[in-house]
Amino acid sequence: MNARADRRRLVAQARLLGAVGAPAPVGPRAARLARRLSRRTQAPLAFADVAAAPDWAVWPAERRARLADFAAAAACTEILRRTIDGKRLARAARRIGEQALDAVLASPPGLVATIPQAESALADDEAFTALGAGVLLAEAGGRPALVARLSELFEVAPLAIDPDRGLSAAHAAHGLFMAFEAGALEAAA
Repeated sequence: MNARADRRRLVAQARLLGAVGAPAPVGPRAARLARRLSRRTQAPLAFADVAAAPDWAVWPAERRARLADFAAAAACTEILRRTIDGKRLARAARRIGEQALDAVLASPPGLVATIPQAESALADDEAFTALGAGVLLAEAGGRPALVARLSELFEVAPLAIDPDRGLSAAHAAHGLFMAFEAGALEAAA
């Protein structure tokens, strides 16, 4: 990636975060007045937070939601391997597709760390979505202001997940999602 593309990505991320409530880059007096007027108690974002925002933060909502579904499925890998409950398998297949579910089940054991919330996430669609959002937010790591802003991008409240465990699921989901997205694009060509 060249410097120009990198700057464009940072500007897009800053604009997106601004749209979801990040304060504008103004002086300290204007910032205090803006906080009082908006009654927001969120911590301001530092430039490092904007630079650390994951790429999916600027994706269209549909694509981001699809990635969150892949993240939830990746987080549930071990449970899905052990289950004989057809409803759970059907829920995951409906959300990511049967071929993608087969790829999740075929992934190497131990690739994704066990996430305690994964067991209950297969119970209903809202919990599945919340798990996927929580896994993706693990990419923001120890940046609470960034996590708070990015949480607003999801339709449900994301689950709080241990960032180290969530990161392994997020990486697995990204790889799988990109592979299936590229395959879908090749099939359409």
